[in-house]
Amino acid sequence: MKEIIVFFLSDKEYGIEISGMQSLENYREIQHASELPDGMNGLVQIRDDIYPVYDMKQKFCLPAKEVTEDTKILLLRTHAGKVAIVVDRVGKVFRAEDKDIQEFPRVARTRDTDYINFIAKRGNDLIVVVNPDTLLTDEQYAAVEEKESHAEETSDDSNTNNGGKL
Repeated sequence: MKEIIVFFLSDKEYGIEISGMQSLENYREIQHASELPDGMNGLVQIRDDIYPVYDMKQKFCLPAKEVTEDTKILLLRTHAGKVAIVVDRVGKVFRAEDKDIQEFPRVARTRDTDYINFIAKRGNDLIVVVNPDTLLTDEQYAAVEEKESHAEETSDDSNTNNGGKL
């Protein structure tokens, strides 16, 4: 059995295993930074940590949508580090029994579909469950870590000047 949280991007349902999540946060402004790898929107500061923001809508070729009170940030755990994704809204957590979980067919797996962990059946719906470990390449993580270090240094320097804003 797997626990999956459902989220929406441009009115399409996706899921992520609860074990791959660090937390669910209210939306806050994303700080855009130059020279980030493709697919990255910028950086977001949550409490004392800075997270790279990955643009899943770009990855999935989905249209942008206005930020609303339902817009959330999912903080994800990955093998290479931390990453945030912005989602239009979050649904409920559901439990998928082993019989309701189908591995994504190996023959359909490509560079463009490597983010799919598995397919979970919920009632009559099929939910694509995303694997956070495949969102960024090691090279993208390295580039993001370099930007994060610079942002943290800048944030530390400016904490004394502007009340701690990123």
